Amino acid sequence: MLIICMGGCASEPEQMGNDASQDEREEFQQEILADIDKVDTFILKTNRGVNLSEFSLGWFAMILLNELSAQDQELFDYLHADGRNVEAYLRTAFQNDPKSEIGYIGVMSLHGKRPIRLSARFTLEMLTTIPDAKDTPALQAKSRKDLAAILYKLRAALALVAAEATPQLIPIPQ
Repeated sequence: MLIICMGGCASEPEQMGNDASQDEREEFQQEILADIDKVDTFILKTNRGVNLSEFSLGWFAMILLNELSAQDQELFDYLHADGRNVEAYLRTAFQNDPKSEIGYIGVMSLHGKRPIRLSARFTLEMLTTIPDAKDTPALQAKSRKDLAAILYKLRAALALVAAEATPQLIPIPQ
């Protein structure tokens, strides 16, 4: 059973509307590019046979879901329903029924802000593939293979998010 273990608090995201300034879009893009670097590190470690910890992946997921939901009102509203924060969502709704939650976010990704929602879906799926040190070496290897596969999907989706967040250049009148 998946148990989300994340001590401490991460700040809640500020909503960025469609009228986000160029500086806000650039800051978001830089956050996503840093997240891609983190995913690359996770991929590298996983491919080297390292079992990533539930704590480090859970903490990363919480921060990433906060960043993504700050850009998508419907995703924000879903994750923060009933006044909960992302950590509470992960500890309750997601932990109680991860397949259903992954499926719901997957359906959300069929419309609206697709790359953001796909990134959120893959982030949740990542949490279901964490290798357990108590499992046999063969089962741990399979879990790492599954984790690497979903990390590659997450990386690709985040790259699309970063591309969409590229600040629009304002033409200089000649």
